[in-house]
Amino acid sequence: MIEDIHDNNTLVRPSLLEQAQSTTLKPFGSWPAQGRPEGYFATEQTADAARYYRENGFVVLDQALSREEIDALNHETAQLCRNEKGEIDGIGSASPDESDVDVMKRVLCIHFPHKLSKLMAETLHHRATVDLLTKSIGPNVKCMQSMLFVKASGKPGQAWHQDEDYIPTRDRSLVGAWIALDDATVINGCLWVLPKSHERGILWPQQKHDNRAFDCAWESHQFPWRDEDSVPVEVKAGSIVFFNGYLLHRSLPNRAKDGFRRSLVNHYMSAESLLPWKLPENYTGGIATADFRDIVMVAGEDPYAYKGTESVGKASVRPSGEGGCESWGKKVPASTAKTPKASAM
Repeated sequence: MIEDIHDNNTLVRPSLLEQAQSTTLKPFGSWPAQGRPEGYFATEQTADAARYYRENGFVVLDQALSREEIDALNHETAQLCRNEKGEIDGIGSASPDESDVDVMKRVLCIHFPHKLSKLMAETLHHRATVDLLTKSIGPNVKCMQSMLFVKASGKPGQAWHQDEDYIPTRDRSLVGAWIALDDATVINGCLWVLPKSHERGILWPQQKHDNRAFDCAWESHQFPWRDEDSVPVEVKAGSIVFFNGYLLHRSLPNRAKDGFRRSLVNHYMSAESLLPWKLPENYTGGIATADFRDIVMVAGEDPYAYKGTESVGKASVRPSGEGGCESWGKKVPASTAKTPKASAM
């Protein structure tokens, strides 16, 4: 254990972050001796969970998915990584003699897995998720993106960011639903959040970084919170972490000796809001009327149903940055700091 430090006879206890970075904080060492941390709720407590979410910018539904549901999603993950569910841009073929473990180790993240996996498409509508969303952002809810993080031992995390940098909603209703497919701990790279950092509704500046502990996505900076103000969100497999699109969050690398920190992350928003995410080809209208229509309704009615929907996003692999970020940087010009895919490591 880290020893307490005495400064001018005042006891200074190392922060959770300092303990985590020094590897002395054990898995679930951030939890109290009895029970769960503040902000963790059972699935039958969604009304209380929704209130906590609105005040703090994040909340956890503890073990909302069954063991059978988790096992099925992890089996599907291996099939996706083997290219057995359909072609994924950036994934090569897996030979029959390669194990699922070896194949999955090559992948950090797959974008839009619900385009190929019927099971992951069905998970967009998970009862616990929809119940929390309708209590948090309204009766009409649409989903516009899914991401499957595999994150094997040794894979990087992602620097501080806000998901509204990547998926802009006109009414600040963006919500990420982060489903843990393994226990997520300070050792294998759980989420860290800055509670209440969503309140002001400010998108902080982003910049490139050269920290190889993180992938190539740009980092937010110039915000008034310190790293030491952050809180680890350690969760058991099957738990769902919900976080606001303006909440600053990040993850550290997977420092476990082996294994994965798999998670399925879906992004939702109010169906009342237009989604100026990607402009249609040859679009000539104003940005205020732009509306990305590659969506899935999960609750209520779509007030823009008359526009129809279209399939735009395609399953693809996210670069992890181990080979350098030069190509990623070319995709993200410094003058715009813009990328079309949200991030929630």
